[in-house]
Amino acid sequence: HIQDRLAIVLDGAVYSAPTIQTKIMDGRSIITGSGTQDEAKDLAIVLRAGALPAKVEIIEDRTVGPSLGHDSIEQSKVAALICLIAIAIFMVLYYRVAGIVANIALAMNMLFVLAILAAFHATLTLPGIAGIILTIGMAVDANVLIFERVREELRTGKTMRAAIDSGYNHALSAIVDANITTFIVGIVLYEFGTGPIRGFALTLCVGIVSSLFTAFVVTRAIINLLTSRGSGLSIGPVDVLSKIAIPFLGMRKIAMLCSGGVLLLGLVSVAAINGIKPGIDFAGGTLLELHFDPPVQLEQIRQQLRSVDVGGQTADLSASEIKQFGSDQEILIRVTEDASGTDVADGIKAALKAGLSGSISEMDWVRRQEKVGPRIGEELTGAALRAVLVSLALILVYMAWRFKQFLYGIAAVVALFHDVLITIGILSLLNVEITLAVVAGLLAIVGYSLNDTIVVFDRIRENLLSSRKYGFGELLNVSINECLSRTVVTSLTTLLAVVVLMTWGGEVIRDFTITLIIGILVGTYSSIFIASPTLYYGHLRAEANEK
Repeated sequence: HIQDRLAIVLDGAVYSAPTIQTKIMDGRSIITGSGTQDEAKDLAIVLRAGALPAKVEIIEDRTVGPSLGHDSIEQSKVAALICLIAIAIFMVLYYRVAGIVANIALAMNMLFVLAILAAFHATLTLPGIAGIILTIGMAVDANVLIFERVREELRTGKTMRAAIDSGYNHALSAIVDANITTFIVGIVLYEFGTGPIRGFALTLCVGIVSSLFTAFVVTRAIINLLTSRGSGLSIGPVDVLSKIAIPFLGMRKIAMLCSGGVLLLGLVSVAAINGIKPGIDFAGGTLLELHFDPPVQLEQIRQQLRSVDVGGQTADLSASEIKQFGSDQEILIRVTEDASGTDVADGIKAALKAGLSGSISEMDWVRRQEKVGPRIGEELTGAALRAVLVSLALILVYMAWRFKQFLYGIAAVVALFHDVLITIGILSLLNVEITLAVVAGLLAIVGYSLNDTIVVFDRIRENLLSSRKYGFGELLNVSINECLSRTVVTSLTTLLAVVVLMTWGGEVIRDFTITLIIGILVGTYSSIFIASPTLYYGHLRAEANEK
């Protein structure tokens, strides 16, 4: 086609007809015929713009008003600041100078995470906040593991310097195993997940790498500096919870009955009482959060929604879910009516403006608007399930390799299923909607529970190699009791962070924080009363098969 004319057509109009000068190879060629450089630039803009005669269908639309966005940012700042201050005070009171070192590491950890997220141009969403909370928990946990091992070494009569070296060496395997398994979860979630789930996964993976660096490099460097100068290192009282010998394994039957009862109660709620209430993210529909000043009655809003213009047709939306959200000035409207684009939201806003104009400020009365098609919900559900199942399979493989037995991986996965199922059952009893925020909380629970369980399993493995005087059941009890101080401190600090977030974080993240509180309590319980007994029963069965 050299020297032939090439017509450039956009929307039925011929913009130019240049001459082809070279062969068209791989979609590239040289054309001539534009009179000036400006004409050539205009032609390039036309070519880049392009146009296709295709109808655009809006399947997801989310809008956050400036007031809600500003309020959420301010509340998040306050909650984060109070959370860090509360954890810092606790660590100093419990670990003295070592607590100050841990606080420095935690502050640097947060700076690293935020800096890396900024470099990725990441937007901080609720799933991202879930990842940061889990990061705070794991960062504190790494330092707690190290300090508790140092305390153990001091109880044996070692010098501070020798105790520090031995403490770091003994804590290494537990910290690495817990973080690698959680990192595997993060990688799989990022690979198989969609936008919000990917946000959680990215934050989590960045936080894990940062936590490992600050725990083994930053804190070790500061502690070495303090001890090398002869100033010493105060690590608090070394005998806290050291002489406790609770027969946890002997309580396994009572614990399993309690778990079975709660699971049954949750199942009854899911099947016959409240069911699983899917939020707009999964069920689809339209959601509006509106601000009225002065406040209006719910019945007034319902009356206005009896006749709403939706895409040129009149619809009765008065049966939609309408409720107060936080204060009496905030109203949440959820409509399952399906329509193209934002027709439903536009119709509702027009109807309320016409009837309740005295309580509406044009600037910021729409705090939040969401429209989600059912296709998006199906994609999110499928992606989350695939990611979790692949994660559990990889965890089984990793733990079989590290612990030389599949039994440890099976026990950890049983505990994970237990935690998620109980949490979902309790959420059903509380009639909490399953939204993306709740899913983010469930993903954080998986990471937290896994971390807790692996720390206990790592101590069991260590004691199996070093102690031959105990039977397997007694050894499990000893291992759990040895980890008890670490379990209590980590659970308290993580719970502290979540309670602060629930108290000062605002109504928008209430369901998210409720999910985390339930999950942390259940995860701590399962690492002791579900994972370890499962390991015990598996060991007994393996011994019986060998005979």
